[in-house]
Amino acid sequence: MATVEERIFALAQENLDLGRDPDWDLTFGESDVSSMDAVAFIKLLDQEFGIEIPPEELAEVDTMRKLAKVVAGLAG
Repeated sequence: MATVEERIFALAQENLDLGRDPDWDLTFGESDVSSMDAVAFIKLLDQEFGIEIPPEELAEVDTMRKLAKVVAGLAG
């Protein structure tokens, strides 16, 4: 079974038009991910993992690595 990080990486490759592999440590802005695309991606993760990321936690998430940590914590 794939880890949370592997699943998020695959979903990012499939759903975010980056033109390259996602960089875990760049901010979404540095990765050229629009705020609308970021929101859509987070909703996709909510559905994929059966979670709901609280808005107060989202305020602290600015990189894929931080997002993966939050998702892993909520997905158990």
